[in-house]
Amino acid sequence: MKPSLSLPAILAALFLAGCSSFGSLDSRSQKLSLGMTKEQTTALLGDEYKVVGARETADARKAEVIRYDDPNYGELLLYFRDGKLVQWGDIRILDNMPESVQ
Repeated sequence: MKPSLSLPAILAALFLAGCSSFGSLDSRSQKLSLGMTKEQTTALLGDEYKVVGARETADARKAEVIRYDDPNYGELLLYFRDGKLVQWGDIRILDNMPESVQ
């Protein structure tokens, strides 16, 4: 007689398969583009982020920074101005990016 799988074991296997099909943070972050809304980015990357900074500028514009932490990928920071994605990346990379020319 073959041993049968228990319902919890089957559900756990389905959950793990679902997680792997969602893709890693690295592969999902490759689909980001400047100008995306915060809602679009969190729909793509998931809702497991932390708000790590927010402010209102002197000209009443809102800025916000959210962070995703992933044990395999590392830290991913996303910068929003007035609800639109204006910059993202690993802090080491962002620290070394040249300033934009205006």
